[in-house]
Amino acid sequence: MTRPCFRSILWCSARPQHSDEPVRRFLSGTIQILLVLVAVVVLVVAYFATRDYSEDFRERHGKFRSVQTDSTEVDTLVTRSWVTIKSSSGLQAACGVVVPNQPAGTPNKKYPAIILLGGKATGKNAVRYAFNIDDVVIVSPDYAYEPRQSYSAMQFLDDVPEIHGAILDMIPSVMLALDYLERRGDVEMSKVVVMGYSFGAPFVPVIMANDARPAVAVMVYGGGDMESLIRHNVGRYEGPFAANVAGMLSGVLLRPLEPLRYVGKISPRPVLMVNGEDDEQVPRANAEMLYESAGQPKKILWLESKHVNPRNIALTIKILQTLRGELVTLGILKSGLPPMPSMAR
Repeated sequence: MTRPCFRSILWCSARPQHSDEPVRRFLSGTIQILLVLVAVVVLVVAYFATRDYSEDFRERHGKFRSVQTDSTEVDTLVTRSWVTIKSSSGLQAACGVVVPNQPAGTPNKKYPAIILLGGKATGKNAVRYAFNIDDVVIVSPDYAYEPRQSYSAMQFLDDVPEIHGAILDMIPSVMLALDYLERRGDVEMSKVVVMGYSFGAPFVPVIMANDARPAVAVMVYGGGDMESLIRHNVGRYEGPFAANVAGMLSGVLLRPLEPLRYVGKISPRPVLMVNGEDDEQVPRANAEMLYESAGQPKKILWLESKHVNPRNIALTIKILQTLRGELVTLGILKSGLPPMPSMAR
């Protein structure tokens, strides 16, 4: 009785397992496909991480073609205009412009100028927050991409090409704004400052590295290492998985602008940073990382505040007071000009 059973066991053990072979072939093919996809992703990341975009910026910048004034507002101190600057490349930069009012009959005067890159919600309207400033020309380029109020995963993926293109276009847009300043006739081009705050701060180093005309770089409430900054801010509202994914994707998407890649190239032009000690959006470590990567001369100032917000008028005026003092020291603004008000309500 036992022998037939033993033979049957041996026969079953020796029988080829044909039913498992297709599964093994499928798994092997799937693994090979995944390895190829991983290799492609690695190559794409390496491409974005190492590519030099300088030639792309120059080509997109093209040559200044014309400027069109879309609307104008006049008050007692300044005239605010909204203009569209056009390039031979097809690039169009929408900008807010502030120009001091000169009394009738006075000789033409040349002013220092500030290219102002505001938060993502202000864009070209950042010129509205230049309180009580009547001694400098200000140009604030708009962001070509208007963010949605909220995003689903698919909406974000759909918008990625547009976001990427708009981000890259900010550099040639500022270069075009510098062309515009050169042609105004009332700007002292040796005293041009590129200033970015919050969302606009990371653009400053790459702009300065690709255009020699600005004299001073100013970053207000900004920091370095975009991947960790995005991860930190997404993590404030979402879980760690979403934060890590967003950080990784944004790190690749924003790699062409990573401030740590460019801030060392600003030297010997001065770098000025202003940051908040209790900034909930830009951790101190990220601000210090950016500062340490900058060459000399450089200076960082810490204010007792959370992140900058245009609705916080008192903080905005405090920042402007601080910046005015530093720009006087750097020889951009003259001393003895009307001081900023100490408070606005």
